[in-house]
Amino acid sequence: MSEFNVTDCLVLKLKEYDVERNKLDNTMFILYDMNTEEFVIRGQRDYNTRNEGCTYSFQCKREEELVDFIDYMIDSKNPVTEILYNCDNLPYSSNDITFEDLQEELYGYKELSGYDNQLFTKSRMLSNLKILKNMFNYYN
Repeated sequence: MSEFNVTDCLVLKLKEYDVERNKLDNTMFILYDMNTEEFVIRGQRDYNTRNEGCTYSFQCKREEELVDFIDYMIDSKNPVTEILYNCDNLPYSSNDITFEDLQEELYGYKELSGYDNQLFTKSRMLSNLKILKNMFNYYN
């Protein structure tokens, strides 16, 4: 069993909707790991006839690298829902955090804000990532 953090951590959930198929296409959770000083993505593409919800992970140090990855993963014409959560009991190591656990909201989620039908822009995402990186509260 993994240790759990004693801090709050912001997690940004992005849900991309495919306008042509009229269904959810991609879901990703983004967080900043203060221990490794890296951004972490846990994501999943939607189920379809070719795959069964392919999960993926991505980690990097720089915001620009993360934004480039997200830009590649999300179709620019599809709307995205952004939901910002505060999680107060994530595992200490981000390697122990899975898409499935985040999807099932196992980590004491508290929704802080949400925006529907946003079009992805690099500048907006860079602003969101700065928020994630700067949230770190000890609550002993």
